Amino acid sequence: MRMKVSVGWRCSACGELITRIEDGWVEWLAGEDVDGVTALKGLRLVHRLGTGPGTKSKSYACQYDSLREFRTDRSIVEGLSLERFMGPDGLMLLLSLIACREMPEEDVMELAKRVQIPGYEQARDLFPEAIAEGVVEPSIGKGYYLQGEIQTLLRWAMTEGASPNEAA
Repeated sequence: MRMKVSVGWRCSACGELITRIEDGWVEWLAGEDVDGVTALKGLRLVHRLGTGPGTKSKSYACQYDSLREFRTDRSIVEGLSLERFMGPDGLMLLLSLIACREMPEEDVMELAKRVQIPGYEQARDLFPEAIAEGVVEPSIGKGYYLQGEIQTLLRWAMTEGASPNEAA
């Protein structure tokens, strides 16, 4: 079966495609842990206000509802445009988030792969199936794929392998 591999990023809230960098927003929640130390959590890539599905019916659409988050656990919603996380300066920003250790490292590393590694976003959800079927064997390890492996997976997804609607 042949399938279309779309270009863009999957919204962490609605699952729909974000096809333009300008339409992406990276957000997280800032709060305090039990010791009163700043703790960041809930890092996600979503549609910018006014760009995602359902924007006419919901004031926050895909983004966190700041009032609800504050009422839940006194968290403050913070965020930056997707553009800020792209390119060399974006990579430096992502590395700084890892270095400050205020946000879960795995979340930041996954966002870094999604926005910095060509093809990763389109391939990431297909890797388990492709590995199980022997299409690719990761050289580095689970979750860390070389460009050749990503390209092999994407060719496989477009020609015969993956289930419909799975590629981003």
